[in-house]
Amino acid sequence: MAVERMTLAEIAFLLGGAEVVGDPETEIHGIAPIQSAGPGEISFVSNEKYVKQIATTRASACLVSPRVAERPRAEGLALVVLDDPYMGFARLMQHWYHRPRQVRGVSERAYVDPTATLGREVNVEAFAYVGPGARIGDRVDVRGGAYVGENAQVGDDTVIEPGAVLHHDVEVGAHCHIYAGAVIGSDGFGFAPDRAQGLHVKIPQVGRVVLEDHVHVGANVTIDRAALGETRVMRGTKIDNLVQLGHSVRVGMGCFIVSQAGISGTSTIGHGVTIAGQAGVAGHVTVGDGAIIGAQAGVHGDVPPGARMLGSPAIEGTKAKRSMAVFAKLPELRARLRSLERRLEALEGRGCEG
Repeated sequence: MAVERMTLAEIAFLLGGAEVVGDPETEIHGIAPIQSAGPGEISFVSNEKYVKQIATTRASACLVSPRVAERPRAEGLALVVLDDPYMGFARLMQHWYHRPRQVRGVSERAYVDPTATLGREVNVEAFAYVGPGARIGDRVDVRGGAYVGENAQVGDDTVIEPGAVLHHDVEVGAHCHIYAGAVIGSDGFGFAPDRAQGLHVKIPQVGRVVLEDHVHVGANVTIDRAALGETRVMRGTKIDNLVQLGHSVRVGMGCFIVSQAGISGTSTIGHGVTIAGQAGVAGHVTVGDGAIIGAQAGVHGDVPPGARMLGSPAIEGTKAKRSMAVFAKLPELRARLRSLERRLEALEGRGCEG
């Protein structure tokens, strides 16, 4: 059940002893965006775009950084000051909206193969399927219509949402969350061209997919099994909706992959990499630790650690921004060039006449 109310003192304690500027006994009964928050509600500011709104918000309190705490604020607005207000917001949301898990067991309308193994306090909802030899850990939730294939493994405290598919031999770690419609372990896109017949011959995809602990896989994500060996997503990586990972891809720890990005087969993504929306990484590419791939970037070659890449084809961020600035001026530059050409032609014509 969600929390009904807390004082600012209680919130500050929850967030590790944050400083309260204002009345610590101010009572909070809700959390809301700073634009719409009203009396009795708390908000947060972590983005520079919203800093000015602390001067006009109707909220009773706001989570802010020490720098923002020095800015002018609305009369009566109390502040909870902490180094990372966005993390504070996340912790407060987790506490406020925590709902105790209920154990309902296996639905009569689910199918669990007799050779499958279920841990303690497992929920398997109606129309879910757990195949032969599958191993399900403790406190796992398999939602309605989900599919756990033959010999698949699911670690403790993981949630498989409705309609998600774990194909055979897939391994999912503990504390993972697989959202609705995700498909883990489908065949990789592997074909050999038969040039004599003008056809493509399928290569059997006999590898597997491994998701380590604390991996989140968004709705309708597809992660293909390897032709040989494994496709692996390492601990703590978060994958947004509608992402595609090709066969034999390896994604490092703590990565952040945003919606509609695609990573082609046999590429390696380092630790702590961010890949923004609709970016594409070609096959057999290595992206170094801590790199950031901008939205809609097209990565065709290796990326060094810590690099910032933009554009398609992707180039280093500073160069890309300069190129984009020039690109926007191309019509004007073209007109000036044509004008200079006409003037040069006129001058040359006069020279010939002389």
